[in-house]
Amino acid sequence: MGNKKNTPSAGGTGLPALRIGTRVRCTDDGAEGRIAWANAVSVKIKWDDGEAVTWKRADLATKPIAFLDAKPAEPAEEPAAGATPPAAQQAAEAAEEQPAPTPAPELPAAAPAATQPVADTAPAPATEAAAAAEALDTTLPGGLARKKRERKPKTPAEPKEKKVSALDAAARVLAEAGQPLSPKEMIGTMAAKGYWTSPGGKTPDATLASAILREIAVKGAQSRFVKTGPGRFAVRPATPAAGPAARALGVR
Repeated sequence: MGNKKNTPSAGGTGLPALRIGTRVRCTDDGAEGRIAWANAVSVKIKWDDGEAVTWKRADLATKPIAFLDAKPAEPAEEPAAGATPPAAQQAAEAAEEQPAPTPAPELPAAAPAATQPVADTAPAPATEAAAAAEALDTTLPGGLARKKRERKPKTPAEPKEKKVSALDAAARVLAEAGQPLSPKEMIGTMAAKGYWTSPGGKTPDATLASAILREIAVKGAQSRFVKTGPGRFAVRPATPAAGPAARALGVR
């Protein structure tokens, strides 16, 4: 396509009126094209093979082109010298190359909505209104009403069985035995009668002996246990209360 740009034309110097869309032919290789846009200074030619060239208008007489559909009619209005091609001309050029859009089919008119029956808005009987008013709590500030919350009666919880401690079980075993026992004997008797069982300690008898001695030291005469000998314990015997006659005789 170098000939389209550089080879001089054999024609004369007279040029026909230039219009956008005018068909032209290259006299060297026979390629055809059209004028894409033109102003007082330049002319742009777009060839059918996709190539485009821009020549000065004064040099068209020396170019190897021939105008195929030039008419002696009045020339179209051209833009001012040195101006960029108008956007309207570029849009028209793009519109010519694109197919016309297919009109969208008309949609049928939507069917009118079904008429809804009018709800019955008759006022509620006076008795229902009074019952609703009684169910509202009007004690809020500003006169606002709030529906009272219905409280369900609480079901009394079943009393849980109190676990027997090792000390309680030891006092019970000593009272039933009626004689002093060692901590190891008390542990065995408690487990056999189901009063208390060690949760898995390695020396439950030593733990029980320490607890009994601690109660004796803290409570003194109010303790349930007494130490009768090395490693043996018994329940403290009940002391009868001194009555008026005993006090008169000096019995304490």
